[in-house]
Amino acid sequence: MLLKLLNLAVTPRVAVGSDIVWVPDIRASVEQFGERYLKFIFTEKEIANCTRNKEEISCWGLAARFAAKEATMKMLRPNRDQLLPWRSIEVVQSPNGAVNIKLHAPASRMAGAAGIDQITLSMSHERDYATAVVVGMGRATYHQ
Repeated sequence: MLLKLLNLAVTPRVAVGSDIVWVPDIRASVEQFGERYLKFIFTEKEIANCTRNKEEISCWGLAARFAAKEATMKMLRPNRDQLLPWRSIEVVQSPNGAVNIKLHAPASRMAGAAGIDQITLSMSHERDYATAVVVGMGRATYHQ
């Protein structure tokens, strides 16, 4: 009611990003570049979450996380000259298996500047494809 009296409109801040990844591309990168590729793109926790039996790595899990990082970059909408390190975007997994995005600098600073203070993630994989959708929500803006 107060907003109506002041003749103000509210625009909630919502940004969305999505991505799809072909799992064989991730598998080929892991086979060709190994540890160097893994440590350039993924955090130690992400690698651990995708490793079974301390040896076998799940390229499906990696591909879903890669898609989540790409979707997050699309949601943050950096300028062409702004490079975000892959590891500044981390997919964290709770004990019950739910996943979320955790931002580290400089991605966290970019989200703060954009007014985004909450991020949700959905990711999936099926056969040769992995996909992710990221939704960022933040402070509403008021305007006349």
